[in-house]
Amino acid sequence: MEKKFHTITITIYDRDAAFDKVGELLHDYAGDIHLRVGYPVPEKNTAVIFIIVTLTNDELGALSGKLGQINSVKVKSTTLKF
Repeated sequence: MEKKFHTITITIYDRDAAFDKVGELLHDYAGDIHLRVGYPVPEKNTAVIFIIVTLTNDELGALSGKLGQINSVKVKSTTLKF
């Protein structure tokens, strides 16, 4: 399968419960991540992480699925068409 560029937006609604799990999972994909930008909102105990990755569609589905299974986490992904 061909690797493509994708954007993934990760919204964490409970930083105390989920932030470490998300960070560990993203660390596993560090070689495929080209950009990672995080915006914490401590007063609301939330955070938004935006990443750009190069993955196959199967790899993207696996990563998105693993992230989505973490409580208090929502994931949106988009494939970039060049």
